[in-house]
Amino acid sequence: MKFFKPLLVASLTIFSLGTTFAQGNYSVRFANKQADCNQGIVYVDIEIKSADNAINLTEQNYRFSFNTDAVSNPRIAEELTISGMTGTSIYSAHTLKGSVSNIVSYNVELAGGKGYELPTQWVGVGRLAFDIMDETRCMNLTWNDESTFPSTFVGQMVDNSREKSSSSVLEDLNDCDFCDIATDDIIEPLMDKAGLEVFPNPAIGDEDVSVTYLAAADSDASIIVMDVNGKVVMSQQITLAEGMNNLTLTHQKLQTGTYFVQIRTNNERTETKKFVKFAK
Repeated sequence: MKFFKPLLVASLTIFSLGTTFAQGNYSVRFANKQADCNQGIVYVDIEIKSADNAINLTEQNYRFSFNTDAVSNPRIAEELTISGMTGTSIYSAHTLKGSVSNIVSYNVELAGGKGYELPTQWVGVGRLAFDIMDETRCMNLTWNDESTFPSTFVGQMVDNSREKSSSSVLEDLNDCDFCDIATDDIIEPLMDKAGLEVFPNPAIGDEDVSVTYLAAADSDASIIVMDVNGKVVMSQQITLAEGMNNLTLTHQKLQTGTYFVQIRTNNERTETKKFVKFAK
């Protein structure tokens, strides 16, 4: 049995930063800390909220440093609310491109639409996993503010133009001794994001296009195809069987262009895959 205990916050540093743009301000924090001490892994969520009026989120680069004596090997464990088709907008798969040494750059790119309307309540962006190097050391997760290079960047859509929003509050996290007490609480398993693949991609003309998807259980589902503005242009009803499914995308009526493919069931949605169709 794997055990965890909620991590105790040893210190919390809050940076109050000046406002440069009037359109909207945001706050970010680390939350929902959990340690799987048997496996030597600690999980931390990145969360964001609007500090005043709503922000339509475009590109996001969440950048922070960490103590390599305490944790190492940061990786994306799960994408949370701002993922794939979110409202009427589409976000590409999250990446850690640009991360170096003890600096993490958690990146979210708007692929289509006007951006998710960020509320004034905390919203999950993504969950990170770290390997525990020394459980007695402090993690020292420290945000790179606007005065630190590379800085945290959150974009917003303003009158159909992509602009930079301003940070209002960034909450650091300095947890220490996070495996010193075992409890009877069981860490909840992370939801497995079943792999979705589309090929050939790009497709030429009306050639057959296959979609593969690993389903957790038998279910009715739909293959959803959206344009770059997030509008659903095709919905194909399918039946999934537990395990790997090899499906055919009936794309012949689609015009040439760029699309996004997603599989939806009653209980979940998959990641979104970019799909390009060329003329023959």
